[in-house]
Amino acid sequence: MIAWPIVFFAPKIEGQVKIPCAKRLPFVVSGLAFLQPALTGIQFHNITLVATALVLGSRFHLSAISLMWLKSKSVSTLSYLFSHAKFSTKEMQTLYLLQMLKRYSIRDGYFLIDDTMNHHTKFCQWIHGVFILFDHALGTNLKATCVVFLYYSNGCNVKFPITFRIYYKGTGKLMPWQFGKQRECKTKYDLAIEMLEWAIHHGFPKCIVLADSWYGIAPFVKELKRLHLSYVLEIKSDRNVKVPCQEVKLTPKGRVAKRQFDTMSLPQYFKTLSTSIRCGFPADLDKNRPEKVLYVLKVATAALTAIPGRHRIVESTDPSSQTAKYLVTDQLAWEAIKIFSVYSQRWTIEEFFRNAKQLTDMEGAMIRSEQGVTLALCLVSWLDSLLHLENYAQCIAEKLPKESVTIPSIVRKAQDENLHAFIERVRQDDEFAQTWVDTHRETIERKRRPRKPLAPLQEITETSQEEAA
Repeated sequence: MIAWPIVFFAPKIEGQVKIPCAKRLPFVVSGLAFLQPALTGIQFHNITLVATALVLGSRFHLSAISLMWLKSKSVSTLSYLFSHAKFSTKEMQTLYLLQMLKRYSIRDGYFLIDDTMNHHTKFCQWIHGVFILFDHALGTNLKATCVVFLYYSNGCNVKFPITFRIYYKGTGKLMPWQFGKQRECKTKYDLAIEMLEWAIHHGFPKCIVLADSWYGIAPFVKELKRLHLSYVLEIKSDRNVKVPCQEVKLTPKGRVAKRQFDTMSLPQYFKTLSTSIRCGFPADLDKNRPEKVLYVLKVATAALTAIPGRHRIVESTDPSSQTAKYLVTDQLAWEAIKIFSVYSQRWTIEEFFRNAKQLTDMEGAMIRSEQGVTLALCLVSWLDSLLHLENYAQCIAEKLPKESVTIPSIVRKAQDENLHAFIERVRQDDEFAQTWVDTHRETIERKRRPRKPLAPLQEITETSQEEAA
């Protein structure tokens, strides 16, 4: 038996050796078992191979995934799985949602809505769903896929993506992947409402909707009221508040006007309020730490000109930067701290975006077909739910609540388990160890392409007419 040296490096760092996948992760195989009614045995096997490789640090690149399994699965096999295999991603998403409802006893919680951009280079115009979009974070136009996600959180350890929709831009330059196919353009809030209706139709309870200022608009609020959903939404500071007018307004004919109110911008309106609440961390005498004020909150019940109905409106000011944020809710009895605390649960979906891009390499998926892009987004979502499920299972083990850990900690634990399984396999399987060494050596040297000399191909003689021109 050969004793091979083992060197472990952090994942996702180019130029370093990654530990190959020794076997499929058990929690991935059992966690994705709900897909078996929609897939053949080999399709399910290949999907769990891809999911395991992503958790263990592979990029979302089919060549890198094949290399993680030491090429036991060829790139063409994985490419066929994503682009041409016969299965329904819609059926798989429905099975996933029913599985989540079965795993957790969900009675209330929060619907989190937000969108993110899947950035791509200028050479990726053939990837499905890529449009020329304006990125407000970078302040420039770029080629990207915009995806709207619906996420669930109970405010504690139960967290998982529900579903997603790809946003298709209505106007602008068409991408070659469309092949003249007409795409139905829906606004982002229409996609959000569509996902909420889909989730409620399949058994989800009516939770509180949390979204940022891109969804704090009248059409979205109107649809939420139609669905009888409560909400806490951020709104932009340029909204106006209706305030009682000082004098009775008359029409040009001397009659009493219907609109007996004036308008005032949100910043001006809250300057008229004298009562505020400071919230933050209290003083810690044991550690000799003074109190720290994080936010100054003001609250009022008023009517906005842009959004129908009366709302509870909160102004949150950051004392350090003197920037203000405005929140609205239909819960008129809530106090400022409760409204702000509920809205802070929206940060969970931002953590999901970070984990999806950093841990499971969502932006690295360069698959061209619509089925492939959809399946890649599904895998990213399902892996997030499995990682949170592992965390949840550890917290309630032996019916004793424990302190939860971060999702990267769950990933590192899975990588540690794979490391021990890999060492054991190397000790017992000389053929596997030799395959690892041979595969690694293949990637060490890459020969430069020889420079070909130029050769004359055709001699062209210009005519007299061409010379005259």
